Amino acid sequence: MIAIAYSIIWIVAAFKLADRNWKPYYPTLLYASFGNALYELICYKYQLWQMEPNGLPFAMIPMLLLILLGMPLSTWIYLSKYPFRKGLSSQVLYISLFVVLFVILEFLSIKWGAITYHHNWNLLWSLLFVIVMFIMLRIHYQRPLLALILSVIFSVFLCLMFDVSLDKMK
Repeated sequence: MIAIAYSIIWIVAAFKLADRNWKPYYPTLLYASFGNALYELICYKYQLWQMEPNGLPFAMIPMLLLILLGMPLSTWIYLSKYPFRKGLSSQVLYISLFVVLFVILEFLSIKWGAITYHHNWNLLWSLLFVIVMFIMLRIHYQRPLLALILSVIFSVFLCLMFDVSLDKMK
């Protein structure tokens, strides 16, 4: 049920906060969704964090809501309000705001049983992941190829760190 509530919040927030011209952000919205979907596919049998049904009939429902609504809508809001023309301190503060928001949402999801951690993953790793994710979204918007290369490097690091080997992948 948490996934439905979050989805409604992201839909309302996107219509209230995001730039109406979504087309320039579209490739990065796909990048955000694709990254999440790729994690779900690769780590299907060895998940570090897992979306739980939390009152819904199947765990696939919150997963799809995150992939199809949560990630693209939050990315749209993030990029459409990003302070591109402001100084580095404004940009760091802006990224920090989104990082804190996402970590709070994840913390609440853990407390309410919507997310579980496995294989030594924890909220501190999620914090690191979310910091990298928002930096990557920013990079992808302006330099997609660089973001893809850096994403592969970070993903390999996480696979090595958490022993996500080929035999554990689907």
